[in-house]
Amino acid sequence: MDATLTNLQVWSAWQKLNRIVVSAVHEDFATGVRVDDFCQTLAKCLGRDCEIAKELWPLTELRTPKLRAVAAGEAAAADLVIISVHHGESLPGEIKSWLDLWSKQKATRPKVLLALFDPLYLGTSSSIHAFLQGVARKGNMEFLARSEDKPED
Repeated sequence: MDATLTNLQVWSAWQKLNRIVVSAVHEDFATGVRVDDFCQTLAKCLGRDCEIAKELWPLTELRTPKLRAVAAGEAAAADLVIISVHHGESLPGEIKSWLDLWSKQKATRPKVLLALFDPLYLGTSSSIHAFLQGVARKGNMEFLARSEDKPED
């Protein structure tokens, strides 16, 4: 795990927890695998049998208003919210709608918003990065963005 994650303000609190709640939205199978890989690495870093309770929401399920509302509620209760997408000019509309619902729900838990992107050689997502950074700032959350280091098979 890179130093940026261990430098989070919530890291020391997370190390004391027995359970970290993760809520993630992803575009497709490949971006969902990216979330799984990150959560496995996070679990190894936290060690001491810390459970990672993970809810994965594919983009297709966010198209249904009822499911989008459920996903937003889960994100409001999570310690870590992950958005895993491919590079692009902007986020898909379904994810923006989900973000809008989620940001309206107030939670007392410290949050981290993590954006997971394709490897840099495939392009840049600076506009999505800036948008999500703004969402995190408005919600008083820490924000991290990571691109994969290696090409996907």
